[in-house]
Amino acid sequence: MRKTIPEDYGLLPDGDDPGTTVRRDETPIDNEPNIPLSCVLKTPAFWIMAFCFSMGIMVEMMAFIHQVVYAVNINIGKIAAASSLGLICVGSIFGRFFFGWLCDAFKDPKYSASLGLLVMAAGMLMLLNISSITGLYIYSVIFGFGYGSISPALSSLACDRFGRRILGSILGILIFFATGIGGGMGPLIGGMIYDHFGTYTHAWQFNLIMLLIVSILMLTIKPKK
Repeated sequence: MRKTIPEDYGLLPDGDDPGTTVRRDETPIDNEPNIPLSCVLKTPAFWIMAFCFSMGIMVEMMAFIHQVVYAVNINIGKIAAASSLGLICVGSIFGRFFFGWLCDAFKDPKYSASLGLLVMAAGMLMLLNISSITGLYIYSVIFGFGYGSISPALSSLACDRFGRRILGSILGILIFFATGIGGGMGPLIGGMIYDHFGTYTHAWQFNLIMLLIVSILMLTIKPKK
């Protein structure tokens, strides 16, 4: 367990030869600096990432838990409404591949992360206006496709900003914030909004606003020094 990076075993990621350079900044992989975790936790970039990805997971979990009841309330059959959850998962599979490729294609993975959150916002806007099972299914695929961006974008952005040497620790903390705090808040906030207003409309509006905010906030993450 003390040997935590490929270089400890005389190897490099992806089978690269010693001296291989990182494409984005041309820094030799085997000369990558060892950034202390305490320094990372003091950077605005880390906390912006933690907040943005937490809000993305919050929105996803709120929709995932409450959209079936919402669909039934607008006279969509229970079986059809429940099947829409599967389409979110299918959409997310394609989203993971697409946005993972986009993280490599773009100079900075923050653009892929921001675009994924915008696609989720587009899906949430559709959810506000659905009236049929067809609309519910289209929303589910689009929303799931955007949600699929979070996993590859989180890993790629964390590695790009903080390097590989403490990537495991960084991802552990980010995932704790995203899935633990954000994911736990989503269903609770959605339920509270419904109990207060008697409708999910305000919950979806809240989600839409949050997604637009974090998609813009994601773009403010500065390149690593």
